[in-house]
Amino acid sequence: MVPHEKLQAEQAWEQPTAPAPVQRRTSVTAKRVFGTIALVALAWMYWHHPTPRFHACHSWLNELRDQVRWDAPECRIRGQSHDAACRTTYEQRNRAYEEAFLAEPKADEARAALQRYTAQHHIAGEKADYISTLRLIEEWSELLGMPRVRNASELIFDAGSSESREWLLQREPRSQKHAHPRVWADTYSIWLDQPVNSSLSLSSDGKEAWVANLAEDVLEEDESSAYGMPPFHGYSFSGRASGELVYVGDGHKADYELLESHGIDFHGKIVLVRYGGLFRGLKVRAAQEAGAVGVLIYSDLKEDDTVTEENGYKAYPDGPARQPSAVQRGSVQALSFYPGDPGTPGEPSYRNATRLPVDEADTLPKIPSLPISYTNAKRLLESLRGHGTPITKVGSHLPGAIPGVEYWTGPSKEVAHMENQMDLKTRDIWNVYAVIPGYVDDQRVVLGNHRDAWTFGGVDPSSGTAVFHEVVKGFGALLSQGWKPMRTIVIASWDAEEYGLVGSTEFGEDYPEHILHNVAAYLNLDMAVGGSELSGSASPSLAGLLHDAGASVADPDRDGVLTFGEVDALGSGSDFTVFLQRIGIASADVSFRRKHGDAVYHYHSNFDSFHWVEKFGDPGFKRHEALAKVFGLMALRTAQSPFLPIDVVAYANELEDYLAKVRKVADGRNADGLDAVADAIDHVVHRAKQLEKHIARVGRRFRHLLAKEHGQRPSDELREAMRDVRHANLKLKAFESGFIDERGLPERTWYRHIGVAPGRWLGYGATTFPGLTETYTIDGGKHAAFEIERLLDALHRIAEGLRW
Repeated sequence: MVPHEKLQAEQAWEQPTAPAPVQRRTSVTAKRVFGTIALVALAWMYWHHPTPRFHACHSWLNELRDQVRWDAPECRIRGQSHDAACRTTYEQRNRAYEEAFLAEPKADEARAALQRYTAQHHIAGEKADYISTLRLIEEWSELLGMPRVRNASELIFDAGSSESREWLLQREPRSQKHAHPRVWADTYSIWLDQPVNSSLSLSSDGKEAWVANLAEDVLEEDESSAYGMPPFHGYSFSGRASGELVYVGDGHKADYELLESHGIDFHGKIVLVRYGGLFRGLKVRAAQEAGAVGVLIYSDLKEDDTVTEENGYKAYPDGPARQPSAVQRGSVQALSFYPGDPGTPGEPSYRNATRLPVDEADTLPKIPSLPISYTNAKRLLESLRGHGTPITKVGSHLPGAIPGVEYWTGPSKEVAHMENQMDLKTRDIWNVYAVIPGYVDDQRVVLGNHRDAWTFGGVDPSSGTAVFHEVVKGFGALLSQGWKPMRTIVIASWDAEEYGLVGSTEFGEDYPEHILHNVAAYLNLDMAVGGSELSGSASPSLAGLLHDAGASVADPDRDGVLTFGEVDALGSGSDFTVFLQRIGIASADVSFRRKHGDAVYHYHSNFDSFHWVEKFGDPGFKRHEALAKVFGLMALRTAQSPFLPIDVVAYANELEDYLAKVRKVADGRNADGLDAVADAIDHVVHRAKQLEKHIARVGRRFRHLLAKEHGQRPSDELREAMRDVRHANLKLKAFESGFIDERGLPERTWYRHIGVAPGRWLGYGATTFPGLTETYTIDGGKHAAFEIERLLDALHRIAEGLRW
């Protein structure tokens, strides 16, 4: 493979300089005569020859028309091709393509792909990450039927280079009947840190009382566990801290305020918090704002429901309960303030990018943190016993569930000492892309899954990458049958998602105008298979797409078809964030997630491995196969439908629920303004229903004209109907972006969607009407009038956009 020394190398080339043209003496009059004749000739050809004027629309229009079944011998007989039995409709061909696609995903091939992808840890920016880039370029090229890639490194370009932009933005002529896919990778240069040294200990009266073993166990049954990375927090502060210990539940900002009201002072303390409730980066930020000098975060058994050793289950690898030494790694960047490279907020991180000074990067913490196991946390909690107040007297939600532990607030008598030394520097990352050109290029469908992992990534994210393998294989099978999608499909393997959604965010910051004007929908896979319950989150307009796709695939675990439960709003925590919440592209994310009774998933630990997936996560890999079918159908139906599957009526109706939540937290404040918002929502609902009826009429007329006309040149009526179809799709696509406000949200202007965003102090979870909601829940209502006014402006803009 390519030597590590070449990772930073840039390829340069020069085009030969053309010789200066020889000047010819030609009179001005002759030039004008020749020019006039040429223009007249070109104009005559344009208006009298059908191909230049109409061929661009003919190719995709002919795809929609009935076609002769030339594969049937009886239909090749002169005169028989007009029989109904010898003709296929667009809907019939689409169903045939779907059936052909559904035959491709295979459980055993998904298993083999996952085994390849989890063979070594592949943290963003390291050599194994680069090797995975080369492998994916080769695999996707082969799966899509492209010529064999001899040197994949030649298909890696610097982001921002002319080659990079050309490979993404180039458009095939619509007249080209067959799609010619292309695969390549872009390099961004971003801040990344990796661990150098860490330690944790307790002292009593100046003497060392206990030293933590921060490493995870090596398990004979799980061979990869011997080769994992040490536990650490991405983007964590490099330094040492000492102080008395205080327990703060799950570390929410409100928990600090509650404990302070009970006399607990956090200044100079090291706080112990458990995972859950909110994003870990906000746990560190809340501790920092409270005056703490360090943070220890552990996985409490409260997360594990009833699947614990105390309830008779054996611990991994012998059973489904949590392995006692397991540690959850993860980023501690303040994701809900802005994601991406902390040094280049709002701008793409090219190799020569101007970066903030490290101490001015707002999303980076200013105090050290360490992730630890519940075994180590148990010893720390024991040191708190009898000190401070029993935590149950402060709040019933604060205790954990480690057997034999009494949860007290502290501060402890023993002093905690922690060290976290990190190496932060600019490193390369690589996004891999595949483009399958379609007839319509300005309504692209983007499919995304990240590739990097904190360790081996058995579930996060390599189960998604294995599902993508099967989806891309299915597309390749369709291409071999002559399929060309109605809309261009872009497939992306993002890098450095784990550090802070970096690869996808840099792409979004690199191409915001292109995405806004040329992307119709973004479909995401992350932790594809971590349990047995099919789950989805999406823009309300895409919920129907998820339900319909699930209903078309057999349930791998029981009789019947797959069903999604309630499709939730999207917060953050994966690569849809920049598409939805900065640019305004309808988005969706699907997975099989853990439900009650499922094996404990060892999130971001060395035990997130192929062995865990094969033994507990998805024995037989039937869920991988099923999700590949669901996700592939979602992509095909978005790419192939004459009308985008964006349900604006469903979205408009959902806005009423958003407002109901605001009224609850407003508690009677600004009632008149909220009534005006309710009226504006009613207007949006009315306009959405009108548009839905109009689209139905357009669709009927379009299908009627298609069935009536078979000539090469479409009639004026059909061209008008084609324009109406395009007009409708532009309106459907624009609904989501109507919520984008360039001024951004309070205290986090990177986020621009005023319909939904990650909660400012949640990180993952979605907050609907975030500006308005958080003015009541966080800011005391002081911005309510402003937030109501701009929400009204957005709703009026959306309603006007729905007008035909």
